[in-house]
Amino acid sequence: MNVNVSGTKAFYNSITGSSLCDCGYCRNYRLQIKSAVPNVAMYLDFWGIDIEKPLETSPLESDENGILEYCCCQYIVLGNCEPEYHHKIADIEFRVAKSYPSTGIEQEHFVLEFSPIKLKYIC
Repeated sequence: MNVNVSGTKAFYNSITGSSLCDCGYCRNYRLQIKSAVPNVAMYLDFWGIDIEKPLETSPLESDENGILEYCCCQYIVLGNCEPEYHHKIADIEFRVAKSYPSTGIEQEHFVLEFSPIKLKYIC
């Protein structure tokens, strides 16, 4: 990855809480993600990415134990990356997203995604 770390960090610092999705699934994710996967949070922070401000999350239905699996968690990164990028932390796999919502960003960027993430549904 060729990441503009300072630009990415500034981008995430500009995102306000009021601009984040307020659905129960996204609130649930933001409330738990940093403590649930601290090694992933540190990896993203190294690149200037705030784990609590995803572009998109894709949750599946919770199971009988109230565990919700997020099959895709996406983040905007300023810079560029090879399409075949792959990184793994424990059982969580990172890759460049092929499909994602419009970012509205004109400067060079890509969307990084990872999965799976399993969290208790508390919202």
